[in-house]
Amino acid sequence: MAYLRSRVKRVVSFVNKVDAESKASGLGLSEYLSKNDETLKKEFANTIQNRLEPEYQPSEWNKFTLVLNEGETDVQKRFAGLLTEECLNRVDDASLLGVEEEEEAVKTEEKKPADTDL
Repeated sequence: MAYLRSRVKRVVSFVNKVDAESKASGLGLSEYLSKNDETLKKEFANTIQNRLEPEYQPSEWNKFTLVLNEGETDVQKRFAGLLTEECLNRVDDASLLGVEEEEEAVKTEEKKPADTDL
C-alpha cells in the first residue's frame, strides 16, 4: 500500500506540474505535450518507479514493516532478509524476481513444433 501511495503522490504532482507549465507557456495542453514529448516521457517513467517517498518509509508512528523492497535487485535485500539462505538457494534468483522465468517460458513455447493432426 505504501508503494501505491508513493506512486500516486508522485503522479499527482507530475500532472499538476505539467498543467502549470502548459498554462505558463501560453500553449494549450495538447500543444505543450507535443513540444515536450520526449522530456515528459522520461520524467514520467522516473515518476512511476517503485520507490517509497520519505513519509511512507517504515517508522515508529506508521507501524509499517518493509517486507518487499521492489527497488532492490539483490534477492536478500529485496525480501528484507526474511528468507533464509537455504530457502534462497532452493529457488533461482530470477524466479523470485519473476522476469527471466517468464521470458524463458515464452522462448520455450516458441521453439516447440506446432501440433498437427494428419
